[in-house]
Amino acid sequence: MADNDRKTILVIEDEHMVQMLVVDILNDLGYSTLEAKDANTALPILQGEQTIDLMVTDIGLPGMSGWDLARLARDARPALKILFLTGYENEQSPELDRDGSHEVMAKPFDMGTFEAKIIAMMAQPLEKGTV
Repeated sequence: MADNDRKTILVIEDEHMVQMLVVDILNDLGYSTLEAKDANTALPILQGEQTIDLMVTDIGLPGMSGWDLARLARDARPALKILFLTGYENEQSPELDRDGSHEVMAKPFDMGTFEAKIIAMMAQPLEKGTV
């Protein structure tokens, strides 16, 4: 995966141990990572100039939910790919588009399954105009 050093994933997770695990997996796969503990910390990153290829966010964040954060993220980056992590199985967002640019994964997850999901999502090309 020689091109991964140019791909960046933003991880938003309020549980420190889960965030460390996710970041370690992503770094082992060769991706650069940015970290935020909640939506308030993530918003300035999302509204900034740095390229973000994928956002991995917990749905149950303190304050603003991951769903609400995703809506704001899509305002700034309409084609942003998003992987939602949740402690509830089969949780889906009825409000977000169904264009294949987001997925939902239940926690706890198998590391191999998580890696495969990340690789598959990163293989999808970003739409024109994505930052």
